[in-house]
Amino acid sequence: MKPRTLLLGGLKAAVSLGLLAVILSGVDLGAVWARLDGDVALAGLAALVLLQVQALGAAARWRIVLAVHDRPLPLGTAWRNTLLGLFGNQAMPSTIGGDALRLWNGWRLGLPLGLATRTLVVDRVFSFLGLILLCVAGLPVLAVRAEDPLVARGLLTLVLGGLGCLVILLGLRHLPAGLAKRKALAPLVALSTSAWCVLGSRRALPPVLSLMLLPHLIDITVVWLYALALGTTVPWWTIALVFPPAILTAAVPVSIAGWGLREGALVLGFGIVGLPGETALACSLLYGISAVVTGLIGGAVWSLGDPDGLGALRRARREAGRLAKDPHAGAVDAP
Repeated sequence: MKPRTLLLGGLKAAVSLGLLAVILSGVDLGAVWARLDGDVALAGLAALVLLQVQALGAAARWRIVLAVHDRPLPLGTAWRNTLLGLFGNQAMPSTIGGDALRLWNGWRLGLPLGLATRTLVVDRVFSFLGLILLCVAGLPVLAVRAEDPLVARGLLTLVLGGLGCLVILLGLRHLPAGLAKRKALAPLVALSTSAWCVLGSRRALPPVLSLMLLPHLIDITVVWLYALALGTTVPWWTIALVFPPAILTAAVPVSIAGWGLREGALVLGFGIVGLPGETALACSLLYGISAVVTGLIGGAVWSLGDPDGLGALRRARREAGRLAKDPHAGAVDAP
C-alpha cells in the first residue's frame, strides 16, 4: 500500500476516533450501558433482517439499471454482488473499497468494466437522490426547530450541495460535442448519459424511484426500533426527520465508514427534536454495529456462493486494491 494511501487512511481513522472521543466525553456511558437489555438484542435481530432486505432491494435496483443497458443479471447474483460491497465497506477504510470489490466481481461475471462502473455509479446516484429528497422533506421542520441559525444554514448548505452535484452530473449530457469528447470529460458524460437512459425508461423508472427510497426508509426504521428498545417513546416520523441528514453528513469522505460524523450529526439532530443525546449515541453505535455485522454476513454469503470459497475474499481484496488504483487493471472493456 502506498504511503499516501496509508496517510489518508490514518487521517480518516484519527477523525473518526477524535469525533467519537469528543462525543463520548459528554455522555453518561453508564446510563447507556444500563439500557442495553433483551429488548435491544431483539431489535438487533430485527435490524439484521431489515438490512438484508435492504441489500436485496439495492440488488434489484442495480439489476434494473443493468437491464436498461441490455445486460440482464439474475437477482441472486446481483444480491451476492451487493453483499460483497457491504463487506468491503466495513473491511476497507472507505466505501470506495466496497465499490471496487463490486466492480471487480461484476467484471468476473462478464460485465464490461466500463459498463459495470457506470451502472454501479448510476445506482448510487439514485440512492443518493432518495436520501436528498428525504432531507429536503424534513428540512423546513428542522430549520424551524433549530435554535442555532448556524445549524439551519449548515443543513441547508449540505442539502443544496448534494442537489448541486446531482444537477451537474445530469447536465453533463447536454455539453457541446466538442467538450463532451474531451478525454477528461468523456467518462463523466457517459455516466450522465447512463443516468438519463434510466430516467427516460417508462418501464424502469417507477421501480427505480421506489427502490431509491427503500434503503433509507429501512435505515430510519432500524434506528427507530433501537430507540424504542432503549425505552424512548418516539414517533417514526421524528427519526425520519433527523436520520437522513446524519447519513448525508456521514457520506463526507473524511472518516472511516462515517464513524464519528454520523454519531455527532445524530446527537445534534436528536437535540433539535428534544430527544436525549445518550439515546442518539446509543442508536447510532448500534446501527453502525448492525452494519458491520451485515457486512461480515455479506462476505460469508458471497464467498459461499463463489466456487473458490473463502479464499476468494482474500483475492477479491487484492484485486479491488488494484482496481481502486487503476480502473483498467487486468480487464478489457468489451463492447
